[in-house]
Amino acid sequence: MEEAIRGCFKILKISHLYRVAFHEMHASRDMLISFPSGASRENESLDANLKARVRVEQLDVALRLVPFTVLVSLSVVQVIVYLFWNPANRAYLGVLEAVILPLAIVVLQQCWLWRSRPKPREVSVSFIRRAVLAAYIYGGLLASIPVMLFVGADPDGRLLIAASCAGLIATGMSAAVLPRVAIGFSGLIIAGSFFGLAATGERFYTYVAILLLFYAAFVCFTILHLSRLLKMRVVAQVDLERQQEFTNLLLNEFEENASDWLWETNAELRLQHVSPRLVEVARSSERQLLGLPLEQLLFPAVAPPDGHPSTVLWTCIAERRTFRNLVLPLNIAGEQRTWQLSGKPIFTNGVSFSGYRGVGSDVTEKRRSEERLSYLALHDSLTDLPNRVQFQQLLGAAREELGPDGRFAVLALDLDEFKSVNDTFGHAAGDGLLRAVAERLRRFASSDVQLARLAGDEFAILARGAAASDRHAIALLASDIVAAVASPFSISGIRVSVGVSIGIAVAPQDGGEEIMRRADLALYRTKGEGRNGYRFYEAEMDERIEARRALSTELRGALDRNEFLLYFQPIVTKEGRIRAFEALVRWNHPKRGFVSPADFIPLAEETGVIIPMGEWILQQACVIAAAWPSDISVAVNLSPIQFRHSDLVLLVNSALQESGLAASRLELEVTESVFLEATPAIKTALVKLRERGVRLSVDDFGTGYSSLSYLRRLAFDKIKIDQCFVRDLPHEQSGAAIVRAIIDLATSLKMTVIAEGVETEAQRRCLLSLGCHELQGYLFSRPVPAEEANVLASQQGLRRGKIQAA
Repeated sequence: MEEAIRGCFKILKISHLYRVAFHEMHASRDMLISFPSGASRENESLDANLKARVRVEQLDVALRLVPFTVLVSLSVVQVIVYLFWNPANRAYLGVLEAVILPLAIVVLQQCWLWRSRPKPREVSVSFIRRAVLAAYIYGGLLASIPVMLFVGADPDGRLLIAASCAGLIATGMSAAVLPRVAIGFSGLIIAGSFFGLAATGERFYTYVAILLLFYAAFVCFTILHLSRLLKMRVVAQVDLERQQEFTNLLLNEFEENASDWLWETNAELRLQHVSPRLVEVARSSERQLLGLPLEQLLFPAVAPPDGHPSTVLWTCIAERRTFRNLVLPLNIAGEQRTWQLSGKPIFTNGVSFSGYRGVGSDVTEKRRSEERLSYLALHDSLTDLPNRVQFQQLLGAAREELGPDGRFAVLALDLDEFKSVNDTFGHAAGDGLLRAVAERLRRFASSDVQLARLAGDEFAILARGAAASDRHAIALLASDIVAAVASPFSISGIRVSVGVSIGIAVAPQDGGEEIMRRADLALYRTKGEGRNGYRFYEAEMDERIEARRALSTELRGALDRNEFLLYFQPIVTKEGRIRAFEALVRWNHPKRGFVSPADFIPLAEETGVIIPMGEWILQQACVIAAAWPSDISVAVNLSPIQFRHSDLVLLVNSALQESGLAASRLELEVTESVFLEATPAIKTALVKLRERGVRLSVDDFGTGYSSLSYLRRLAFDKIKIDQCFVRDLPHEQSGAAIVRAIIDLATSLKMTVIAEGVETEAQRRCLLSLGCHELQGYLFSRPVPAEEANVLASQQGLRRGKIQAA
């Protein structure tokens, strides 16, 4: 009884070990048991098609190995039946044979059918379930052997059964790619073996059961690992096939629709792949191109010179090297075309050369566009002359080629009166004039004389060789250009005359790097001295520029340093009574002393200093004039810059309000140049000032370029005759006639006429006889400081002695 109880406890203990092992096997099996249906976390990312493909590959591998498992296990069963056939086991063994033989035949038949048919794209879930069920039945039949025979067998028989079960468990790995099938088959045999061992109740077989547990765990994990490896292989294979299909699709699309083409040769460098695009660009047929030597297609008929792209290509091919984006000029059916080729050598097994494979494209139009863009980048689109960029390149080359005895000259050209032509006749006429000038300049072009248009109406000439051999040759070239441009042009039926100013600098005597700037300095001197001519660069031009630059720098801070002063020059009536003072700014430089207004006023306008300076002049003049008698006014000059870049109406209102000066006592003098660019904003400002009560005067009348129509459009109070018309009175009759005409015009328009620059008594009498209303000049008083102006204003007039003293 005690031995039976101990045997039962052993059986229970072994059964517990079996349940633990079986639970672990089933847990492991469940990790991949749903692999074909995509239940694992890793499979969740697989799409439906890929899952189906994996199932098919799993079944394919399994059904190719299962027949061996069936045949081996069937042979084992036959041996067991033969050795254990006795009256006690006859019934069991007969049933086992009767069931396992038909099942083996059905399984083998299904495997044969699977192999004899094309591999399906997918398999149904029911088919997989039938395969799993067959594995469970087959495994259950084999698991019955240790259950039914192990306990009653002798030691030899037990050894035979144990060895057979171990082998049968191992055969389950043939279906490892289907974890549910493999673990179901082997797991049942393992379970039957545990039961048989436990049923003996012997300690020895307890240890055998423990060993079986380790063996079973190894088998299960091996099955899982093999399944995972197959899955990875299938996924990689599917991805590879997809990439191959995608690549083929792209290649087909590329060959059908792209402007590029694929090419391939064999080891003899004959074409063996010809795309439709290659047939098209080669102006040939597929039959003619297939087998054509690559050299015959790509290389010119005559021997190319060294460095020719075809020579580079052949060198790469001869050395079996890769080449990329090699541009080849070709003659295709009598037309010059440009191809771009890339190629890579192909080696079989990495050793034997088997040809070249690459891509090509016809880049003829692209190259033509690039050449056109390159041409436009170096040429002026209007005149087709070289532009500033190319001229700088030519100038740089001339500097590098300049030898010890060499020389070259730069001529900077600027058209005179081009702006007036452009403004009068429009930009189309201006463009036509520039083209016509360029055509005349081309007459002088040669290998030694190179032309360029820099910008606007600026041209440049680089003279070398004989054209710059000496100063006389350069001067002759410049004078011929001046004469050629001076002839009238006919632009769209309009007769136009312009001149040209030329500045000349010669290298190396005038420098190399600075030669362009010095030619410009000479050009500015030409323009300043009357235009329509030429001047050579002189060193003192640089000195003037440096002095001008220094003066400009000092001018910027002069207002903050309180270096500006206001002087006032009286304007008198014909009876000699002071009617107004003109406010004139003076610059008292701490080192230079008083700087001439003719020097610093243009600089102030160029640098923009005129804007704060003009505001200061307006404010100070109003403050000083407010202390004068109420019948004396103050005249303030305005620069055209102030109209364009400041709110003049606001400044005037502010100055009048802060000083308390009546608007009628303020006179604003504007030159005729304001009306050359009289925008609506300028006209509106003048109208508002007039409505405010401020008086308006036209300064330097007769010296500008505007028409007289502005006198009709805008109501001016006064006209000031420029001193150039007064200087030669009374001896010059033409000057007197002009003054009389101006006075008659102003009188008819009910305007007051002021003559400036009156310096002699004869001039005063002549002007009074012509009907001039008011006079200004050194005859009456030179400009004086504010304190002296206050004294003169209180006298209300100038005595004859004062006049003579002045």
